[in-house]
Amino acid sequence: MSSLDERLAAAQIAFQQALADTRRHVARVAATPVHTPEQREQLADDARAGRLGPALRELAERIDAGETTWGEVFEGSSPHAGLLLPHLTRLEEQYADQWRAIVRADLALDPETP
Repeated sequence: MSSLDERLAAAQIAFQQALADTRRHVARVAATPVHTPEQREQLADDARAGRLGPALRELAERIDAGETTWGEVFEGSSPHAGLLLPHLTRLEEQYADQWRAIVRADLALDPETP
């Protein structure tokens, strides 16, 4: 086997391991409730009242009308999930530095950890 083949094989193994690690992390996050029922209701109330912007107000109205659910929106299976984007973009701009610090502090997410 040539040196290039060996490097490619090693890179493929490393990629497969990283992919498996990512899948485990995503499963762990997905299994952990992000909000309590009370927090979800507060989010819905804030969205209905327009405190989270016009897109989330529209989304709350569609949810109230039975067109979709918050769960479908957050998992990305709702046809109205795009209405969440302006809110998430604002959150990203507001909290990006804090989120980077949290991710860097989580050793399970460290790409340098074998």
